[in-house]
Amino acid sequence: MAQDNFVPKLGRIRDARRGRAERHATLVFRQAGKHGARALRHKGHVAPGSLTRGMGTGLRAAAGLIAPGSRRVIVKARYTRIASGDLGAARAHLKYILRDRVTREGTPGRLYDASGEDVDAAAFLARSANDPHQFRFIVSADEGRRLADLKPFIRDLLAQMQRDLDTKLDWIAVDHFNTGHPHTHIVIRGRDEEGRDLVMARDYISHGVRARAQALVTLELGPESQLERIQKQFNEVGRERLTRLDHALRARAKEGILVMTSAEEQDPTQHTLRIGRLKTLERLGLAEERQRGVWALDPRMESKLRQLGERADKFKMMQIALREAGIERGAAALALFERGARKAPLIGKVVGVGLVDEISDNTWIVIDAVDGRVHYAELGRLKAAQVPARGGLVALVGDSLDGKPSRVAKLQELSLVELERQVNYDGPTWLDQAIIAQWQPQPGTLGFARDVEHAMAARGQWLATRKLAAVSLTGDIVTAPKMMRTLRRSETERLVEDLSRLYGATFFPAARGAPITGVYDRPITTPSGKLAVIRRQDTFTLAPWRPALEPFRGQVVTGVIGQRRVTWTLDRGRTLPGRT
Repeated sequence: MAQDNFVPKLGRIRDARRGRAERHATLVFRQAGKHGARALRHKGHVAPGSLTRGMGTGLRAAAGLIAPGSRRVIVKARYTRIASGDLGAARAHLKYILRDRVTREGTPGRLYDASGEDVDAAAFLARSANDPHQFRFIVSADEGRRLADLKPFIRDLLAQMQRDLDTKLDWIAVDHFNTGHPHTHIVIRGRDEEGRDLVMARDYISHGVRARAQALVTLELGPESQLERIQKQFNEVGRERLTRLDHALRARAKEGILVMTSAEEQDPTQHTLRIGRLKTLERLGLAEERQRGVWALDPRMESKLRQLGERADKFKMMQIALREAGIERGAAALALFERGARKAPLIGKVVGVGLVDEISDNTWIVIDAVDGRVHYAELGRLKAAQVPARGGLVALVGDSLDGKPSRVAKLQELSLVELERQVNYDGPTWLDQAIIAQWQPQPGTLGFARDVEHAMAARGQWLATRKLAAVSLTGDIVTAPKMMRTLRRSETERLVEDLSRLYGATFFPAARGAPITGVYDRPITTPSGKLAVIRRQDTFTLAPWRPALEPFRGQVVTGVIGQRRVTWTLDRGRTLPGRT
């Protein structure tokens, strides 16, 4: 038999063991990227060579999540970048979680850490100045009310996290009792104990922290009994949100069809629970009994239930905001702001403002509007200086503001001062603009619209005493031709007099188109907006304020007043400018 012509082709001689080691390392790091911090590295703000901590620990710990008798703990996590040392969002988040009425006694929140209480938030922020990011967690145990004090539980959890991550963590926490489930906000710096970037593996954030928390609560309260577990399931039967029963039904269904007969169900209690839940889903239009015992589930059941739950949470947030503001409104007066269905701006008073999920940087707002209803809207991510104050007047715009399209509702501040304080204010106000526009509420409209109507009448009487308007017998208000100019001049003269006395300096008016250079001292709030005080050695200037100024407070800035806006830049000079 003829031999096959075989010519071997030799490659470069090398160490085969070294090649296998390199290939194995490549596979390890590639897999680590899937479960670690690949996205963080891709964005380039985590230092090269940073150690991904907790890799594998989360998956091992997650095995305990389904352990029989394990008590449930919900953990929400968020990774937040700190761009170029800008701590505005971090500062706003701390301010929000430390707000009033969050403790059992209805007082402001109190920070604590591993070793003490009443921790200094400013000191924590100062340590975070050069951090690339921070981690935020919300930890809520189902039986949180049975824990006399949440602090030992949270300290034990963070101690376990330190062992899992093999580094000391710099963290602070605050306990909240203002919802149905007591919960704790935790903020962890983005540096480890050696000052390197702290990178947590994804599986540890997703599963490991919750597994550790559940193990601690189970150890403290004992394993969950079968009776407790069944009682919780019965409580879920009628809920209009996604529940564990829904996950179980979806898992049993085949191509959206679920066969439920008592003959096939070994546990009669579970059968009763599932049938009860299916009846609730049928009422919600998410399930249909095609024939006896055969159910069809809506393909989008889970997403629709999730939306129902989010909607209920928003209405609950509106009720809390109204209660804290001392305002009474019926359920029929509550509404969600619909961007696409509204063409005209929605004007109202801010009665509540906060962070979505209490963990993100996205802001929600509740306004008592002139249409007689209370509206909830989400505004996306705002800088600290852009967050409206409670009591201020705003306009919600659906699609765009100043011609700029937006995916979220846009906010335009109309007045930073409450309606009541505008009535007797010696200066231009939003009420004056409403009077000039002859605004009137829709017939029969109550709530804030009635408040505006009464305030306009009182403002008209005040203007009449200053001979800036005349009020007819029917209550109609006729303004003087130069009313707004007179009010603006009166306001400026009063502010200049007060500031000249305070600074011992001379007022130097700003001219349109001419540069303004000086130290940005502080903002002054008026009903028609904010003014920036720009100081020089022996003079000062008042100019329109912009949020971009706040990071430069106490520094030399230069601005130019244009036709519609002011452009500010940081002046690199280090000395205080002299007289103009």
